[in-house]
Amino acid sequence: MNMTKHDLRRLMLHEFKLGHNASEASANINRAWGEESTRDRTVRRWFGKFRSGDESLKDEEGRVRLGSLENEQLHAVVEQNPPQSVIEISQTLGVSIATVSRHLKIIGKVNKLDRWVPHELNENQKLRRFEV
Repeated sequence: MNMTKHDLRRLMLHEFKLGHNASEASANINRAWGEESTRDRTVRRWFGKFRSGDESLKDEEGRVRLGSLENEQLHAVVEQNPPQSVIEISQTLGVSIATVSRHLKIIGKVNKLDRWVPHELNENQKLRRFEV
């Protein structure tokens, strides 16, 4: 069964009303609905909202998910300008540095000699690496 964000927030509110702390709530939800159902930090944020008296389950207006990044989009930015830093890439794409770093690893790019290059050499690169 797929859980929507609203369903998860309802579970968080339930855990909050039971008097559980955020860590307990996160563990309970993940145990019941799968290990990656929610993150401890997300539950802490919602518990803070509930503690302030706001039990609305809607996202805050203007809240932007910084973790939203398409690997193809990142690949295009890196290929367009390989010498740029992770900070510059994060500013260009409007996401966090951690998100850029994580996705660079996913697409197999590493920084060598101030350039983002594929982590693994292809056959042509292997043959050319001994050329002088």
